[in-house]
Amino acid sequence: MGRVKASKLTGKFYLRKDRKPDANGKLPIYLEYVMGTKHARTETGVWIEEAYWDEANKAVSRKHPQSARLNNQLEQKRRSIDEQIYEFTQKNSRLTIDNLRAIVQGRPNGKSAKTDFVNYAIETIEQEYKLGKVGVSVRDNAYCSLHKFRQFLMDYQKEDSIYVSEVTVDLIKEYIFWRQRQGNINATINKTITPIIKATRRAVLDKLLDASVAGAIAQLYLPTKKELGDEEDEEVHYLTEEQMAAFVSLYNNVKYPRTKDYMDMFLFSFNACGLRVSDIITLEWRSIDFEKRELKKILYKGDVPHSIFLNDNALKILEKWKEKGVSDRFVFGLLPDDFDLRDKEERKRQRLNKNRAILTSLKTLGDKIGLPFNLTMHVARHTFAVWALNRGVDVHKISRLMGHSSVMVTEKVYAKFMPKILEQEVQDKLNFNVL
Repeated sequence: MGRVKASKLTGKFYLRKDRKPDANGKLPIYLEYVMGTKHARTETGVWIEEAYWDEANKAVSRKHPQSARLNNQLEQKRRSIDEQIYEFTQKNSRLTIDNLRAIVQGRPNGKSAKTDFVNYAIETIEQEYKLGKVGVSVRDNAYCSLHKFRQFLMDYQKEDSIYVSEVTVDLIKEYIFWRQRQGNINATINKTITPIIKATRRAVLDKLLDASVAGAIAQLYLPTKKELGDEEDEEVHYLTEEQMAAFVSLYNNVKYPRTKDYMDMFLFSFNACGLRVSDIITLEWRSIDFEKRELKKILYKGDVPHSIFLNDNALKILEKWKEKGVSDRFVFGLLPDDFDLRDKEERKRQRLNKNRAILTSLKTLGDKIGLPFNLTMHVARHTFAVWALNRGVDVHKISRLMGHSSVMVTEKVYAKFMPKILEQEVQDKLNFNVL
């Protein structure tokens, strides 16, 4: 890494015209310091319309009604960084690009972790693969994403390497903007930042990165048009009895213990009246009353109370997981015991993250039994509904057991399965003996 005297550094403001304007048509102003061919950038917190940017003077135009206040805010930001640079050089004589970026981006300027971040992230995903936590497709997709991240680093800072200690929230935001400019949709971007988020979490445990940085990066998942696996599908996919038997037959032959765990969750969802994946993930032991054979919880979707009675199969699965002792709080151990369920944003992020792993394993199992559709946790929900209808359970009762907001939702989703039930009802109950 090159070194330079602090006196040669001059921070300059610029308007991020490559960004999409916010809802009010405003763009962010950044502050940038240049050291040779390398850059240290940070957000200033000031957003303005492009028409109010004075490009010649690198400042907010006087035409802006709040120009004096905003320019003063910008100068204070630059002055604060300049003072920190000066203080650092008084103690250390010279500073490196690592030191400069730490100062500009507001990170502690202690001893750096001289580990290449991309290699560290690859090592992280490789460890998960060897432990059976992810499949080969997830591993390979992560490798591809991290290769793209190296390309971004080359575009962004003219070199494709960065230390673990240099990773910042701003850097990952820049990566997201870079992917957006390439036309990637939010769901794709979320997949590409997942291996980065996993690596930053591991870096915290290894004491290579501040926990606040990793936590803020973990919040950068983008909203998607449709949250995975928790909507009533227009196309209802369900397992026939033969397909369910084939699925269960795989249980003792799967390679990874985690795959068996996901099979348990699928079967529990089916036996627990089609409990959604979000409620499987957030299910607590305190919600289970073994003596009354009852499950009571606040549903993830809608935050409404829900109560169902559990059949023998559901109780058998719960008793097995009670013996396993994976978690003192959450039934399937998918969340840490100290997780705050009131934090809706983190709860949503965790749900999306956990469901991705479940989807990968279930899809592989579905392929093995020759399903013509992707096997998901929501298929367990649909299977419960269709099987219940085919056994003559009243649609109002099914709606209540599934936690639908209205019986009309149940009727709409499963309308094409109703005629079979109605025909049976006519034959069994409405064949009046009057002739």
